[in-house]
Amino acid sequence: MKSFLLFLLLLSTLLADKEYSIRGAYGFSSASDLDQLYTFQGLNPSPYNTTVYALDGGYLLSHNFNDLPFDFYFKGGVSYFDENGYQSNFFEALLYIKLFYNIRLYENEVRIGFGEGVSYADKIPWVEHMEALRESDNESNLLNYLDVTIDFNLGKAFRIKELEGYYIGYLIKHRSGFHGAYGGVKDGGSNYNSIYLEKYF
Repeated sequence: MKSFLLFLLLLSTLLADKEYSIRGAYGFSSASDLDQLYTFQGLNPSPYNTTVYALDGGYLLSHNFNDLPFDFYFKGGVSYFDENGYQSNFFEALLYIKLFYNIRLYENEVRIGFGEGVSYADKIPWVEHMEALRESDNESNLLNYLDVTIDFNLGKAFRIKELEGYYIGYLIKHRSGFHGAYGGVKDGGSNYNSIYLEKYF
C-alpha cells in the first residue's frame, strides 16, 4: 500500500495541467448491498477477504456546469484484484463519466461524486461468482460500473497550501448487471469499500 501511494505521488510530479486528475485507491470486498453502503447502514466485509488496488485518471469536461457547483470528468482506470487464494488474481479496466457536487463549508471543500460507466474484468471476482451461485444468476466479465464517493480537500482542511490539489475520501466501487442489461446478470455484482487519495493538476 505504501509503495502504491508513493507511485501516485511520484506520478503527480510528471503532470502539470489543472484539467487532469489521478487517483489511487485500496478497497475490500463487502457483504452489503449497494443501498446499505451509500446510506452507511452496512460496511461489512465479505467472508472471503478479497481486496482491490485501483489507479484512475481523469480529464475535466466541464467546471461549474451552467454556473452550478457541478464538475464533470471523463475517467478511465485499471484495478488489480487480490482474490486471497480463491482463484488467481486479475485486472479490470474501467471507463466512466464522473459528476462532482462541490460543497463549500466555510473555508473547507467537500465533494460528493457519482460515476457511471462500464467495467471489464479478466475474471469474475470471487464475491460475484459466489453470489451468482447463490442466486442462480448469470455471470459476465463486462458489467455496469458505479463509482460513488465523498471526499474533502486536504489542503483546505489543514490550511496547507501545498496540499490544496489533494483530496482524500471514501469510495464505493460497484459492478452490476443493471437488471439484466449486461450479460443477463439480474441481481449479481460486487461492492468494494475503498479509501483513496486523488490529485488534481
